[in-house]
Amino acid sequence: MMRIGIDISTLLNHGRDIGAGRYILNLVKNLIAVNAANINTGKAGVDDNFAATNHSGTPATSQANTISRSNLVATLQEPVTFVLTARYVTDEHLAVIEDFKKLKTGYIKLELKLFKTSQKKLDCWNRLRFPPIELLGFKADLLHCPDFLIPPTLNKNIVLTIHDLAFIRFPQFNFDWFIKKYTKEVTKNAQIAKRIIAVSNSTKNDIIDLFGINPEKVIVTHEASDEVFRKLAEDEKKYNLQKKYNIGKKFILSVGTIEPRKNFETLIRAFNMLKKDGFDIQLVIAGRTGWKSEATYQEKEKSPFKEDIVFAGRLSDDELVQLYNMAELFVYPSIFEGFGLPVLEAMQCGLPVVASNTSSIPEIVSEPVTRTFLVEINNEREFSEKIKLILSDSHLRKELSKKSIANAAKFSWNLTAEKTLAAYSKVIKNVK
Repeated sequence: MMRIGIDISTLLNHGRDIGAGRYILNLVKNLIAVNAANINTGKAGVDDNFAATNHSGTPATSQANTISRSNLVATLQEPVTFVLTARYVTDEHLAVIEDFKKLKTGYIKLELKLFKTSQKKLDCWNRLRFPPIELLGFKADLLHCPDFLIPPTLNKNIVLTIHDLAFIRFPQFNFDWFIKKYTKEVTKNAQIAKRIIAVSNSTKNDIIDLFGINPEKVIVTHEASDEVFRKLAEDEKKYNLQKKYNIGKKFILSVGTIEPRKNFETLIRAFNMLKKDGFDIQLVIAGRTGWKSEATYQEKEKSPFKEDIVFAGRLSDDELVQLYNMAELFVYPSIFEGFGLPVLEAMQCGLPVVASNTSSIPEIVSEPVTRTFLVEINNEREFSEKIKLILSDSHLRKELSKKSIANAAKFSWNLTAEKTLAAYSKVIKNVK
């Protein structure tokens, strides 16, 4: 029986609220479901060359996100044991393990090799790279490390997911210690890994350019939005939530950690222009406070319309889906994204989107009509004008809502899992 190890440390240490945690949770669930289906039907997984892209990131086929069984190749058509491992310091997120246990089938077995420790001991463990987790009972034919880092291990069959290289591309948005530490670590890990999974063509191009990696070693598996994010019927909307967050008018929504890379200062300046032009509307920004957030809050304080700017903080998915469905439109001015999941969440809820035209975002916003609402970063005037067009035209809002839903339908965790299984197959079978 094949044994596939997956390091879920990020999920247990930080929960599902951060992008990498959400990625791990959805990937594991769908890997189990897809592999069980493949065994039951005698089918195989998607070839990692299916929907191949060139170095520029341009899809080689317009059907890049559509599963076609005629394009399948032989992969893991046998019972599998998924071995979930983690080195963690808090019990806060352990409940997710029960979700995984429910997914076991007659074909698919699940083992847990979890190691609780203190932060001090974990730091020492990482520094010494000893003991390897195999000496503590972990055993697998392949180890997938889904968030940059590789734990101390004897395993040579490593699959590494790299979500983005923002800390190298934009060092001004991070602290020096972080840049030095993780640039060295990720550079080394990219060389060690047998296969690298990138969550976008933009990230793949960065991996190739910055690390000198062979393009054939890097496989793109786009992320997807959780099923909870959907267009709600009117009777499902909980308008009392607006009172909780001091929302008393129609509003524009943006979502993301409050940090320089998210570029909320530009959004606030664009909002100021809207208000000066007479639009009676609020701006709601949902997300936790991150590093170097001071400039964003200062921008709000100097706005003459600061009473209509709401920082809602971190929201649960249930609250967030409500705000996606109540907002007039979604604005995402980010300077750089490895994938840009909030854009996809908003679209899956049927929300018109105005976003920056940088990094991976054009890969997500791929419908021709929706792409006309991509904007140059830091151009607050253009952001303001695009927002005005949508606010002023109810027919356009309805059209963009339909296009958003169609756009979001191109992405699924099922397809992500299929392509990930194909990556595993390439490593296990030593196919180059």
